[in-house]
Amino acid sequence: MRLSLVQKSVVWTAIAAVGLTGLAWFVLHDLVEQEPGETERLLLMLHGISAYATLIVMGSLLPLHVRSGWHRRRKRWTGGTTLATLVLLAVTGLVLYYGGEQTRETARWIHIGIGIACVALFPVHAMLAATVKRSATSPEEGAAESRSRFAPASIGRR
Repeated sequence: MRLSLVQKSVVWTAIAAVGLTGLAWFVLHDLVEQEPGETERLLLMLHGISAYATLIVMGSLLPLHVRSGWHRRRKRWTGGTTLATLVLLAVTGLVLYYGGEQTRETARWIHIGIGIACVALFPVHAMLAATVKRSATSPEEGAAESRSRFAPASIGRR
């Protein structure tokens, strides 16, 4: 099931906000090695808020978008990998916040590495959607797509 323009905008905004705030914090904290200050604190706060927003948005996609794609065997690899990386980011984020000092540094680097990979992987998943949409040229494929958009309750009942 394809996303509406509003849904796409919300997903892209949440992903962009969490990715850009995390990347900005990483640059200031680890590359520039700026003294911790108000800017880093604000970036971490915005990163946490946008991370929660991203989890809510992704959770809203599970019942229809993800389930429909999974049953239709479309983009399982990129979609599954994107979801798995988001789960790992959520878990490492919780470890960063609630974990002890022994796990903090490991969780931090896993979080940064997976975060950068996820920001790169998400556009690949979205670009594949555009490619599939353009390649669906036969009337049967278009009719099947329309039926699947307007009958989401039938998914999984076969």
